[in-house]
Amino acid sequence: MQTRFLSLLCLLTATAIPATAQMGPPIPAGKTYYAAEVVGVYQDSADLDAGGDVSIHRLGFKFGAIRGLEDGSSIGGGLSYTMFGYSFEGVPAVGGFSPWEDIDQMQVSLQYRYAIDRESSLFLMPSLTSTGESGADFSDTIEFGAIFGYTKTFSRELTLGIGGGAFYGLEDTSGFPVIFVYWQMSENWRLSNPFRPGPSGPAGLEFVYTGLTGWEIGFGGGYRVNRFALNDVGPAPDGFGQNEGAAAFVRASRDFENGGSLDLYVGTVVGGELELEDSSGRLLARTDYDPSLLLALAYTQRW
Repeated sequence: MQTRFLSLLCLLTATAIPATAQMGPPIPAGKTYYAAEVVGVYQDSADLDAGGDVSIHRLGFKFGAIRGLEDGSSIGGGLSYTMFGYSFEGVPAVGGFSPWEDIDQMQVSLQYRYAIDRESSLFLMPSLTSTGESGADFSDTIEFGAIFGYTKTFSRELTLGIGGGAFYGLEDTSGFPVIFVYWQMSENWRLSNPFRPGPSGPAGLEFVYTGLTGWEIGFGGGYRVNRFALNDVGPAPDGFGQNEGAAAFVRASRDFENGGSLDLYVGTVVGGELELEDSSGRLLARTDYDPSLLLALAYTQRW
């Protein structure tokens, strides 16, 4: 068993519905909200400790819906597809690290919020995800599990929550804590989970400045783990790969009157590490990679 303290609220990246739906005011009974999202992320070339370098790009599409129920509860779900493109260059023929190419991820998820009262609620967010290289055995790419927790609104300025997640699949079992924060520290500053789409997803924490007309600026970061199944070609046939690291970023965001929003990111990835495992999950190789430039662009449309 491997315990991974990864993406806080990672499942909400698949719903494309604002994560504040789990922490904000109740959705009116009978009212349904929809959202669609596209996000592109480019991670510039980074030197590998094993020799050579790697660059990564990501393109994702998501659609979700959420409907208000009686007594402040709600139910929703989402579908998403993400392509992770890996490019290894200058890797030594012997002892180098170039084990996979593009990775495809598809996810279906649900979310249910039960309102205990006007200030407190419980939530459950199960998901089923397939993440693997083209040609990988589909049964090896499956991961399923859920995130669950409790949130409480203390005032208009402060909402806190705690919970956990458990997932099984990809020759791994993982469990991790979940922390929810929304704190309006002053008129123009807040501390919260980064709920908008971007390089870390709704994982980690960010400080947000809202004193600019039409724009808000965020400073934050989050730790991510991306694990996937490999095909039967390469140094680890039917094995598994993993990419993890911490993304630190500056975000500029603008909301439009038509319900759309634009997010621009500049940042870096630190503590990056790639791992290669055999079909039984036994570690075959590991290499760190240097910090690299991170750029991201996302657009969300809500209606």
